Amino acid sequence: MNAPPIALLLPLVAPLMLAACVGTGGDSKASTVAPAPTPAPPGPADPAPEVRVPPTKVLPAPWTDAFSERAILLADRITIEGPAGLIEHLVMTLDDALFERTERPTADGLEVVLKIRGGGDGQELLRAQIDAWNLAAYKEIRMDLHAGLNEVTVTAEGDALWKDTDGGEQRSARLQFRGVVKRVPESQLLSAPGSRSPQR
Repeated sequence: MNAPPIALLLPLVAPLMLAACVGTGGDSKASTVAPAPTPAPPGPADPAPEVRVPPTKVLPAPWTDAFSERAILLADRITIEGPAGLIEHLVMTLDDALFERTERPTADGLEVVLKIRGGGDGQELLRAQIDAWNLAAYKEIRMDLHAGLNEVTVTAEGDALWKDTDGGEQRSARLQFRGVVKRVPESQLLSAPGSRSPQR
């Protein structure tokens, strides 16, 4: 049996196709029918709840309280040496027009030198602050950071003057001040939230 030619079937099928595409009000259903939703990818039926880990507490670097009382120190040259925590407690003036700052990595730390730029009138003071101490120098301020040191040393050379707010005063060609760095107690390390150290 031969299939009827498509030309003979078209008048019969065309009205059925149009009736399926047009709604009762004459509007096209093609514009109002939403596409079939995409099936969700296969996965576990009940996802595991998110595990929350408490944030790790960042403990301050070990430090000294030797420089916590207000004082001033004035000299030609001042050198500050200390462990890694020194960088969190020392600030130096940054005026490129007046001062020259150089930074150099060392075998166990960092050296920062601040000097008066040439051409000045000699009245500018280099300034720095370590905790509550204000430091001022006529020629140079140097910071030497050395990993593993257990004390902070501030050395003033060249007509050095130190004064505190209680009226205490020291003068000499060279003054030196030391502060022993306090280690963080082991109990603080073990009890810090998020610490991965076992509790005892």
